[in-house]
Amino acid sequence: MNANWVISTNKARCRDCYRCVRTCRQKAVRVENGQAQVVPERCIACGDCVTACPQHAKVVRDDTSIVRQALADARTVVASVAPSAPAFFDMTSFCQMERALQSLGFAAAGETAYGAQIVGQAHKDWVADHPESWPVITSSCPVIVNLLERYYPDLLPHLAPIASPMIVHGRALRERFGPEAFVVFIGPCFAKKQEIRREAVSGIVDAALTFDELSTWLQESNQVFPSPESEPRPVIRSDARAFAVEGGLVGTAEMDTDFLASTVVTTSGLEACEDVLEAIRRNDLKAEIVELMACEGGCINGPGMESAGSTYLARQRVLEFASRQQPQPMPDRQQWPDVSQSYSDQDIDEPTYTEEQITEVLRKVDKYNLDDELNCGACGYPTCREKAIATLKGMAEATMCIPYMRRRAEGLRQVVMDVTPNAILIVDTRLYLQDMSPSAEVMLGCHLAQVQGHPLQEVLPVIDGFAQVRNSRQPVLVETVALRPDLTVEQIIVPVEGQSLLVGILRDITETQAQQAEIERLRDETLVRTQAVVEKQMRVAQEIAQLLGETTAETKMMLTRLASVLQEEQQ
Repeated sequence: MNANWVISTNKARCRDCYRCVRTCRQKAVRVENGQAQVVPERCIACGDCVTACPQHAKVVRDDTSIVRQALADARTVVASVAPSAPAFFDMTSFCQMERALQSLGFAAAGETAYGAQIVGQAHKDWVADHPESWPVITSSCPVIVNLLERYYPDLLPHLAPIASPMIVHGRALRERFGPEAFVVFIGPCFAKKQEIRREAVSGIVDAALTFDELSTWLQESNQVFPSPESEPRPVIRSDARAFAVEGGLVGTAEMDTDFLASTVVTTSGLEACEDVLEAIRRNDLKAEIVELMACEGGCINGPGMESAGSTYLARQRVLEFASRQQPQPMPDRQQWPDVSQSYSDQDIDEPTYTEEQITEVLRKVDKYNLDDELNCGACGYPTCREKAIATLKGMAEATMCIPYMRRRAEGLRQVVMDVTPNAILIVDTRLYLQDMSPSAEVMLGCHLAQVQGHPLQEVLPVIDGFAQVRNSRQPVLVETVALRPDLTVEQIIVPVEGQSLLVGILRDITETQAQQAEIERLRDETLVRTQAVVEKQMRVAQEIAQLLGETTAETKMMLTRLASVLQEEQQ
């Protein structure tokens, strides 16, 4: 990833949802190891992937730190503020913006509408002087410029070689404040962050901030955007200050803005713009000038305007602002800075693949014929075939197919449910049965089809453990429960994290319990018999001892008498 590129991915937040792939019309998002990364060479910096990401995993380069550093270095920091500012901030006069920026340390601020006035007139002149380029495509939107350079390079001869209002105003600010000044553009567009790094205009504008970033900076600095001191009096509207709305350039150039005019085409939104470009490519569109704006409704609906609210209210606020007397006049022609800019062919060389290669990728996700190709678009590509080609390009992974992964997951789940000898019950937090394994059907004497969606108690006589886990959200790891006189189970019940489900695993220990009872009976019987044998042995021993005692006494008496007789004979 180019470190200077506008959009990157926070890998810790990316959750494998493919929404950015589905949103990106140019398919400039590469999915690798389940992580979605923007490919700079393919990206047109429209910002759609940023605003679409539900996990906020797409990160836009924030130039606030380098602006702060320029202020810390005591440089002269000046701002060029886009015409869409009144749609974001509560502005009736540009003086409010100047005071807000001065509170942050800016030396001065000017309206980008100054450059817009020049750019509008420059386009009008180019159209008049170069009929061979008709229809002339306006060059003020950097997203459209990127789109042409990368995907419609054959139409570059139609692109007006005129710089954007930001660049023209940046040149004017440098002429006024000197080459050492630090120029900051503030607007609604992410692509401006990329435009300022273009080689052809490098060094004219040093940093680009969005209105959101400026608002955050003001809040962090405990600064409040100033309220208007007085209501400026109405004047004839300055069309340059309305440059941010659809048709703003044509209006600024004082060309025909009638939507029925055949010589002028104005449109906004990438899909509509691509339709116009395709018509030009086919040589079907007969017009003098085509004003294209990537964001629907114009810059007032830019990706950096997300917190501004309704596009129509934004348009209203901008037009009201343009109709008020402002402190900064628009430029006279003799004050114009250089308005030229060159654009280059950055066409992407797309490789081609054989039918065998595409078929091989399709087979990896069990797609063997046309009926298997659902073309559901869940992966982000409109057809299974296009996703297969993206896989060969290294832009996608074969297993991004959600129907395939679901079938595979369900297949593995079914294998586990079918082969496990233990009963598995899945219930919701209402304690209604949602699923059960075949072994549970056998154990409980019922069929899933008959009891699915019914209260658990209809099939399980004792549900105290499930109720306990449901209420505490703490698992019951081992619990012995007698469900029936002939059925005793050892159950484990756990809550499913992030879902309103409980899973119970029941192991039939009825036979084990019976065996244990038999062992206990035998042990008790053995103990009784052992005690009887011991007692008998004690009795025998006592009897033997008694007999031995009597015999010994008699022997003693006889031997004593014998000794006496022998002694008498000896004497």
